[in-house]
Order: sequence, then structure tokens, then C-alpha cells
Amino acid sequence: MDGLFSRPHRARTTAVAGTFVLVAFAGLALSTAMPVAVQELGGLSLYALAFGGFLAASIVGTVVGGGHADRHGPGPALFAGLLCFAAGTLLAGTAGSMPPFLLGRCVQGLGGGAVTVALYVVVGRAYPASLRPRMFSLITACWILPSMLGPPVAGAVTERLSWRWVFHAIAVLSVVAMVVLVRPLRKVGPPEGASEGASEGEAGSGRVRAAVTVAVGAGLIGYAGSARGWQTLPLAALGLTLLAVSLRTLLPPGTLRARRGLPSLVLLRGVAAAAYFTVESFIPLMLVNERDLSPTAAGMSLTGAALSWAGAAWLQGRPRLPVTRERVVLIGALVHFCAAALTIAGVLRALPAATAAVGLVVAGFGMGLLLPGVGVLTLDRSAPDRQGANSAALQLADNLCSVLLVGACGAAFNAAHTRAGHDAGAFALVFAVAATVAGGACLLAGRVTAVTTSDPRAEEKEHAPL
Repeated sequence: MDGLFSRPHRARTTAVAGTFVLVAFAGLALSTAMPVAVQELGGLSLYALAFGGFLAASIVGTVVGGGHADRHGPGPALFAGLLCFAAGTLLAGTAGSMPPFLLGRCVQGLGGGAVTVALYVVVGRAYPASLRPRMFSLITACWILPSMLGPPVAGAVTERLSWRWVFHAIAVLSVVAMVVLVRPLRKVGPPEGASEGASEGEAGSGRVRAAVTVAVGAGLIGYAGSARGWQTLPLAALGLTLLAVSLRTLLPPGTLRARRGLPSLVLLRGVAAAAYFTVESFIPLMLVNERDLSPTAAGMSLTGAALSWAGAAWLQGRPRLPVTRERVVLIGALVHFCAAALTIAGVLRALPAATAAVGLVVAGFGMGLLLPGVGVLTLDRSAPDRQGANSAALQLADNLCSVLLVGACGAAFNAAHTRAGHDAGAFALVFAVAATVAGGACLLAGRVTAVTTSDPRAEEKEHAPL
């Protein structure tokens, strides 16, 4: 059997791996520099919105990129996504105040969403089912080197030069990746029989409109969570209304009810990712502001989490697992929950600051078991001409749930800080909320273990996105 680096797959595997190295380095480096950037720009209260705006814009990028990849292949979507990501990074890096910085983060998210979903389509379309678990393991392994270099390099550059140089470097690397890595992926075309008729074009336009509506709604909720004062409540209500009227168009029927099959997988991805991303977003800020660590030292927690994530992903990618893939997903969810609960104790000054970092590292291990398994199960249960749409549904749930939870935790953080006058209780509240959500992911993972794998097209017929 051909391997990932055998002659038929070598160039493509190298291109996908190289692109994910860039994605990993960018995410870790920018997260390390973010606390310093928002403080210099006078936007500490908008810290959560800097992440939420990125994720909200990613919703549009995933839907547009997924639909385009289904019809024309993943290459063009990947090329456009990298270009958009580079432009947004450059805009954020040159910003003199928070509004243009947040706009740059949104443009980043638009491109990042398209890049991620295009790469998922490459895995589903260009590799046989037997190689997909190993490909997901390789993708996660691509975080190892960036996790070792990204946070310490970004922290050192931020301390000795400026956080802006981190953003500028990421923009340049994005352009390099666009030039060097996209060409091999263009060979992966659309599935046989794919076409863009009038009805498909109208359906695609409807999905894009729904995605924009959902992104605007998520953005309003994120802003309401970051701003202070009761006057933001109407914005939050409007955001929830926009989500309610448009979300069903983009997710498999029954997702919000955790129906067995694709719907439960999509919802699990969103809930688990939201809990992890919330912890990951606030731990560097807590270590810098509350525990007086340097950005470099705080960033090392991200390094440890990425390494443990990669190790767990390698384990789940072994050809002969001693347990079912559904059971691996459940184990990952349980580990993730226990680790999220540990981060609450890390706020206490009676305990070492490393306690919170250890919690993030263990949470990364749980996610390394959980997320690749969800990705493999989703691709296995998707028809070839729906892999882009269903991968977009995964990314949509990931981004939307993260926007909502980060926004809610941002509001809780601001409120607790205002009342208590110190940050320890505010951070503990954020991590407690994240741990509770991680517990909900365990319940959803239990639903996934009850799924019996069926013919992909048969399950697709029942659970395909609208």
C-alpha cells in the first residue's frame, strides 16, 4: 500500500504539511504577541474581541471556501485564502489603534477559514480512507516545530523589537507559502460529475448570505461581550436573532439537538474547540498580567500544549487502534475536561504558575485525541462531493462556538474585574465556564460512541447540510 510520502502522494503531502506548519507558527506566534499588542493599543477590554473577530470572519471564509472547493477543487480557495490572510496580518501589524487592528484580524480570519477548509478537502479527496488517520497525525505533527520555535521567537521579538515585527514576518511567510505550496494542490480537482448549475449557484449564494449573517451576529455578540455597560444588551439580542434565522442553513439538520451521525460530530467539534480555545486565549494573558511572567515564558505554555497535542494525534493515527475511533474521541473529551478544570487552580497564587500551564498542556493532549478523530469520522461519512460542505460545517461549528464562548467569557471577565477590582477571580470565572463547556463535550462524545458506521452516501442522504 502506498504511504504518505510514496511517489503518488509525495508532492501533495509536502505541500499540505508545509501549509500547516505556517498555520501553526502563525497561530502560536500571534497568540504570544497578542497581550502586548492590545495593551499597547489601549484595548485590553477588547482582548476577547481580537480573537472573536478572527473567528467570526472565519465563518464566511469556511463556507465560501468549502463551496468553491466542492465545485472547482481546493487549489483556488487555498490560494485566495493565503493572500487574504497575508493582507489581514499586514493591516493588523501596521495598526495605530484598536479599530484597524480588529479589522485586520477579521481579514485574517476570512483567509484563514478558506485555507483550513481547503486543506481538509485535499485530505478527503486526494487520499484513500486508510491513509486519512495518518494524514491527520502528520498534520498535527506539523505543530511540533512551530510550537518549539513560535512562542519563544515571537516572545523574544516582542520584548526586544516590537509585536509588530511578529505580524510583519507572518505576512511575508504567507506570501511565500502562496507562491511555493499552492501549485501541487491545484492538481486536486473537483470530484467527477461536479458542476455549477443554476440551482447550485443559487444555493451557494444563499449559503454565503447565511454565513455573512451568522458572522455579523457572532461579531455583535462578541462586541457586546467585550464592551461594558447595559447598553450593549440590544446588540447581543440582535446578534442572537441573526444566528437563529440563518444558522440552520449552514449546519446538518439536527445539529443543535445532537442527532446521531454527522450532526453530533459537528456539534462535538464546536463545543470542544470552544472550551479549549477559551482556555488557550486567556492563559497567556493571565500568566502575564496576574502571575507577572514575561511574554516568552507565558508563550511556553502554548509550546507544551502543541507538543502534547501532536503526541496524542500520533497515537490516534496508529494503523491498528486497540479501541474504536469513537472510543478514542470519548477518551480525548474526558482528558480535556479534567485539564480544563485544573486550569482553575492555576489562578491561585498559593500554587505555582506552572499549574495553569500544565492544565493547558494536558488539555492539548485530549484535543489531540478528539479533533483528528472527529475529522476522520466526518470524512468517512461524507460523500466525495460533500466533503467540502461538511468540512465547512465542522469549521463553522468550531469558529461559531468559540466566538460565542470567548465573547461570553470576555463579558464575564470584564464584569468580574469591575466588581472585584482584581483579576484572579475574573480569570477563575473564565476557566470555570470553559471547564463546564468541556464537560458538555464529554456528554456529546458519549453520543458519538453510539454511532454505527454506515455507507457514507447512505448517512449523507440523511444528514447532508441544507
